[in-house]
Amino acid sequence: MEVRGDTQLVHIYHKGVVIKVYPRKPPGGRSTDPDDYPQERTLYATRNPDRAKRQARELGPAVGAFAERLLAGTYPWSKLRQAQKLLRLGQRYTPARLDAACQRALEVDLIDVRRVERILVQALDAETRANRGEPATSISLPGRFARPGTAFSHARRRARAVAGGTADLQWRLL
Repeated sequence: MEVRGDTQLVHIYHKGVVIKVYPRKPPGGRSTDPDDYPQERTLYATRNPDRAKRQARELGPAVGAFAERLLAGTYPWSKLRQAQKLLRLGQRYTPARLDAACQRALEVDLIDVRRVERILVQALDAETRANRGEPATSISLPGRFARPGTAFSHARRRARAVAGGTADLQWRLL
């Protein structure tokens, strides 16, 4: 391999044949063509959230929706490692199982890739809502040991003096 550079371009040769031409960068600068990476490493190297969303949609509709929710927000690249882990789960387990696990996580608004992995490891993705014994809709019931609203009042309580067996008075709250 031979590298030659001039004021504008850097040429890379292999056995006398040009294989790549890059624009010259200032000292310390870098120039890498994303097409130079292997196909399976391009997503990680380019750190492109849109590409991660596209690949997630290819695994299934629920996986695509999960990735959309995961990468939503002001700084989607901060969650890119989790998106990459989600895509690797599609390789380790089948895309159908990952889609079912993401569907189950989305039902309860759980946007956490580690929990999706736990669903897959424990094979909870195979359970449907009817098999889990859950009702189709949730009903909110009052708490059994809930305190009344007056228990949280900050009003001062009156105190009264109670005569004790001794000469001093004891105070008891009402």
